[in-house]
Amino acid sequence: MRPLTDPRSLAVAFALALSLPLAAAPAVGAADGADALRDRIEDLHQEISSLEEDIDDLREPVAEFELFDQCMFLMGVTQYGTSDGRRGYVYGRGGVARRPALAMDMAGFGAPAFHFLAFPQEEPPSIECNEDAGQEDIDD
Repeated sequence: MRPLTDPRSLAVAFALALSLPLAAAPAVGAADGADALRDRIEDLHQEISSLEEDIDDLREPVAEFELFDQCMFLMGVTQYGTSDGRRGYVYGRGGVARRPALAMDMAGFGAPAFHFLAFPQEEPPSIECNEDAGQEDIDD
């Protein structure tokens, strides 16, 4: 049996929930009730087919987002120096000009001023990211 988190199981559970009002409906006539039930079942099959198509259409974008989420990380960055030139890194001819600069905040004493979004430098990135996340790289 598939877990309830499986998209197809959710679609079937949704269809069953839609069909529950049929059990509570009063019986009209045997022939009319059978036709109405048959029509309702056909409608539910169409809704399930539509839901399955939606699920299939979402598989690739969801997989790409999951890979993005597994691979990206935040890198702490802090600005050192001031824009007025009194403090900062030395630039220019003779080293007399000072400018602020960004530096990775690896083990700073305070919180970094900025967080930059970063990705590993590898080709293809999915190999290491999937290993780090404990997922298998499965080709569909």
